[in-house]
Amino acid sequence: MNQISQHTMLLPQELLDNVFSHLPTNDLLACTRSSSSLAHIAQRHIFRNIDLGATTKNPLIVPLLARNPHLARCVRSFQIRLEPRSPVFRSFYDALATALANMTGLTSLQLYLRPCSSSVLRKAIFNPDVLYPRLREFSCSLPFDSNVVAFLSKTPNLDSLSLDHIPTPDDSPLTPCIPPTVMPHLTQFAGPQHAALALVPGRSLVSIQLHDGDLTEEIVEGLAGATSSLLVFSASTSSPPLPILRSIGSSMRKLMYLRLMSTQNFLDVPDRVGFAGNIAPSSSTDVSFPTQIFFHEVADVLYDILDLTAFELCGMHWNSSTKKISENEERRIWTTPYEITFPTPTNSTEFDDSEPFFAY
Repeated sequence: MNQISQHTMLLPQELLDNVFSHLPTNDLLACTRSSSSLAHIAQRHIFRNIDLGATTKNPLIVPLLARNPHLARCVRSFQIRLEPRSPVFRSFYDALATALANMTGLTSLQLYLRPCSSSVLRKAIFNPDVLYPRLREFSCSLPFDSNVVAFLSKTPNLDSLSLDHIPTPDDSPLTPCIPPTVMPHLTQFAGPQHAALALVPGRSLVSIQLHDGDLTEEIVEGLAGATSSLLVFSASTSSPPLPILRSIGSSMRKLMYLRLMSTQNFLDVPDRVGFAGNIAPSSSTDVSFPTQIFFHEVADVLYDILDLTAFELCGMHWNSSTKKISENEERRIWTTPYEITFPTPTNSTEFDDSEPFFAY
């Protein structure tokens, strides 16, 4: 070890880590060749964040991590994304399984592989010494099967879970019973509906985003009954949206963001006798009366969700404003899409378009 390296190693470890975190990769590689002590620090930063995309030029890093557990333990963020039709050999998946079992210091893991590749988690599952105490974020394209469930049991501090796999009609989704002792700190979930029904009970989730499934009033009540701290909710339904929204409004009282997609053509609602809202429809608008009723009924439901600040219905973003209703109380008033007006520039061409504005 030269004199400069000797003096460098006298510096506090926290200071050296901070300095090395600002060095480019080429300089870190040079440090690995200067001395064994500096190499150990440099390697922690070289392998800290690994992102292997579909066009990566260095897939050999996976076998390298599989052969060198001390390097794999340096990894904090690991992302791999393989195209569904990419030619990947079995030996690569075996190396990836070994590397994942070695990455026990992970804080973020993203696996975008073929849906049939959940076996890459098995080496970590069957090794009783493997645990991921630092892992906070896990995203994958794998189905919610027994391998994924067993892997989640090794992540005691997981905070965010995202499952991108959407079951096909031919799949028979596994809905295991997951005890609350597994992932007790989970607060955010995004994925298929059947996985949410298995994960939500016993956990205080603040965000649920369902990618598939047909939301019903019974499912709304089940999810709301399982967690009382829900702030963000997104889902889709093939049922008429108004009963679903009423169920959400009565069950999820603390919502701040709500997004509902529906396959129903709610702009062509059937005519009904009477009006369930407190705001009479304007006679100056060209919108049909039944559709006005529908939108005002939705606004009435939103009015009772006191903390709601953002709402989207089938791509339509609703505006809102606060209104003082008493000396000590303010309530949020929601503007239906047909009540939104846009200023027309003097030099612009006017169009006769009575359709609502859809923001995608």
